Amino acid sequence: MSMRKLISPGPVAEAFIRSRAFVCGIIGPVGSGKTMAALQKGLRLGAMQGCVRDANGIWWRKARIGIIRESYPSIESTILKSWWQIIPKSEGKFSLRAPYTHAFRKVLRRDDDGRPVEILDCEFEFRAIGDQSVEEACRGWEVNAVIVDEADIQPVDLVPFLTGRVGRFSDLDPSTVYDPQIILSLNMPDIENHIYQLLMTKDGGDFLSAEDKAELVKVLGERPLIECFVQPGGREPDAENIHNLPGGRGYYVLQVAANRHKPGYVDRMVDNKPVPIMHGLPVNADFVHRVHVVKSGVLRWDRRHKLIVGIDQGLFAAAAICQRNSYGQLRTLGEVVNLAPGGKDLLKVGPTSFGKKLRAFLMENFPGIRAEEIRCVGDPAMFAATDREDDEQDWRMACQKALGFHIFRAKSNRQGLRNEAIWRAQKEREGYQIDERCSHLIKAHSGGYRYAKAQLGTGETRGHLEIADTIYTHVADAEQYAALEGENVIQEIRGTERKGPPIHVQSDWDIYS
Repeated sequence: MSMRKLISPGPVAEAFIRSRAFVCGIIGPVGSGKTMAALQKGLRLGAMQGCVRDANGIWWRKARIGIIRESYPSIESTILKSWWQIIPKSEGKFSLRAPYTHAFRKVLRRDDDGRPVEILDCEFEFRAIGDQSVEEACRGWEVNAVIVDEADIQPVDLVPFLTGRVGRFSDLDPSTVYDPQIILSLNMPDIENHIYQLLMTKDGGDFLSAEDKAELVKVLGERPLIECFVQPGGREPDAENIHNLPGGRGYYVLQVAANRHKPGYVDRMVDNKPVPIMHGLPVNADFVHRVHVVKSGVLRWDRRHKLIVGIDQGLFAAAAICQRNSYGQLRTLGEVVNLAPGGKDLLKVGPTSFGKKLRAFLMENFPGIRAEEIRCVGDPAMFAATDREDDEQDWRMACQKALGFHIFRAKSNRQGLRNEAIWRAQKEREGYQIDERCSHLIKAHSGGYRYAKAQLGTGETRGHLEIADTIYTHVADAEQYAALEGENVIQEIRGTERKGPPIHVQSDWDIYS
């Protein structure tokens, strides 16, 4: 018997391995051990299937776990090498005839005399999509779970098709099938990638009817539908799998040095940060998804402090609902954006419709809120002179009437001040947190809110970076207007002397007597 000791990559990978979510993903930098974690998760899931006892008193568990990638050469050059570190090629029976299969048995438990009393009969099947359609590659597949390696580069329709393939294998008894799963491992994708949309965008199941939600609970029980585990970046103090990498932390130093001319590569593959698919650097480069995004329900409305609603006006109006806590730290609790179906475009909206939509959001999420508990601030352009041809005061007045709360002028429209308000918050430890339901704003921070391409057609470089006008610009601007609110925020940004509020003394004493 040969013993192989596998050292865990780290706590995030461990939590991923133990997750019972139907769709479960791990996102990490290159070398973070995510592929090994996915394979171990598949093997662990196989050992957890239900069992049947034979005539000899031995309990048998059976499982078939699928693994899929884009081609057989990529399976051979990457995932098989990792797999054979867990189950050697010589153990059991390995077939290199497509689809590749590895059948083996593991003794899970022995009696006091050393005789096997519980055995796992398992098969791992490796399939490639190649030039086939997803349906052709996966048709007739009956497995307990499927591992999709490098999930972000696989076809968009792969995961939806696999939802009908997992949980269908059992040579023993259908009732023995335990926790069907789709397991995804990948490097951080760009913000427009379909797997980013699946794992990182939270909608809370709002697209489901009440009846569908009830049926989903019946199917999943206490299991989550989707869970995503984001590992720390390779240069962070708690980076995972460092102990298994050649050169330790030097492994990532080498990656950065060799790819310093490709900041997008370093962001994704080393620092594990999402990047925009388009040209241009992200404006809020200090945003870290796993640090700044918190689960829904963690951030609660504190009625001791005013709710701040930042509004960006226009045909693509957006709002960000924020609050500063007792320490002056910024918390973003919600967003209101008019997204088209599919989330690729914005819908045009008039001021009255937007005001009604924003009011409905506030009433639903902050019930009973009173005028003295909220401060709505908007782009100072809303307060432009009435003789302007593109008069935006009318927009403000119409929106304000539908909203039911007064809209005040934001403290500044200077881009430098607005950016700095967000940057300072995101750099400070726990200075900035955002609810995971603010999916559009999260994508804005992850790179959608970006600088325009710096290179001009002449080959020259712009002297001043401009922010590109994208579908993420409006909600990011709205949050900035809200972020400028708070005691001494602008004074701290500018480094000027703090001025406290004026002191009013109520007294009958005549100071002139």
